[in-house]
Amino acid sequence: MLRFWFLGMITLAVMGCGGDTAVTPPPSPLPATAVSPTATASSSLQEAPILQWQYAVGDGAAAPAVAAGSVIVVASDTAVTGLNPASGEVVWQVSPDGGVWPRSLAGNGATVVVGVPGGLLALTAADGRILWQTETAGDVLWPPLVADTAVYAGTAFVGPGIAAQPDKRAWFYALDAASGDVLWSQETAAYTLTTPAANEEAVVVGGSFLSDEEIEEGGHLRFYAFARQDGALQWTAERTEGFLKSLAVDGERLYFLAYADMLFALDMAGGQEVWRYSTENWSPGFTFVDGALYIGSDNAFVHAIDGRNGTAVWRVHQEGIFNAPRSEPALADGRLYFQSNDNKLYSLNAADGAILWQTDPQPRSRVAPVAAYGRLYLLGQ
Repeated sequence: MLRFWFLGMITLAVMGCGGDTAVTPPPSPLPATAVSPTATASSSLQEAPILQWQYAVGDGAAAPAVAAGSVIVVASDTAVTGLNPASGEVVWQVSPDGGVWPRSLAGNGATVVVGVPGGLLALTAADGRILWQTETAGDVLWPPLVADTAVYAGTAFVGPGIAAQPDKRAWFYALDAASGDVLWSQETAAYTLTTPAANEEAVVVGGSFLSDEEIEEGGHLRFYAFARQDGALQWTAERTEGFLKSLAVDGERLYFLAYADMLFALDMAGGQEVWRYSTENWSPGFTFVDGALYIGSDNAFVHAIDGRNGTAVWRVHQEGIFNAPRSEPALADGRLYFQSNDNKLYSLNAADGAILWQTDPQPRSRVAPVAAYGRLYLLGQ
């Protein structure tokens, strides 16, 4: 098997500041407004990290690692693996019949959830024991939202790794996090390839859908807002910005980034547009924490945007041509972490965008790093 400094097939590389940093579990459960299962983390790195260990994940790995309980979890086409965060040693490994959809990995302090062909599988974070497995109509290809006592997951009949059946309808599920029982479900026309988002009252899912109406640029996009308690439809909103990349909500706004080079906020009361902010160029996605959105664009700028009014808190330029973040940034303890197109890892002060440190070039990753347990976990491509 070919091995590189960072990679062996697809490898999880771990950067740290040296020494035996105590492993402290990340907060549990995930905040209800989490934009993705790995967008926030529990501890920061005060200085540029160095490589501590690496682990060959296997073929198909395409999602960020998940900090769950006292382990760091990764997924390949065939297995879900819990690793010791300090050493990279395998703590447990589960290989479901039929494999897994590795992009769909999610978790919190106690539970790991992943899509499997025809359903959703939940494991205990501590030892990988199977908690439950629930069938779904369509496949869960993207990380579900693990919020409070429920798991919210959308399905698709099109997406990476599956035979496209675009004429079929997708479903959205609310599952009991402890048992996997279906609390409620709703049929939708939108294929879910982005993690849902929720506030105290509502959960929102969005995705592309088929339409006979032609659009010159972009594509058909629809959002559904459901009541968290019983799944009652609160509103829908149709857009033409194309494939959905990132989604987040708070008590008043829905925030999204799609194919268009524009960040949008919609009113959570009815889905009407409140503001838009130009990303100036292509962007892979954003992270939303404490009322602010953090996003990079391919013209080598990193932005922090106030979610209340859509104005820039700061906007900083990365040295180099098209030296943009390759994913949405991770955020921990007031610091942003990302890999840029120059392959270096960066840490920025979330308050003003100042560069705190940068590493030498590293092998490239397509997904966001994860800051947890005093280390930075990066999945090489």
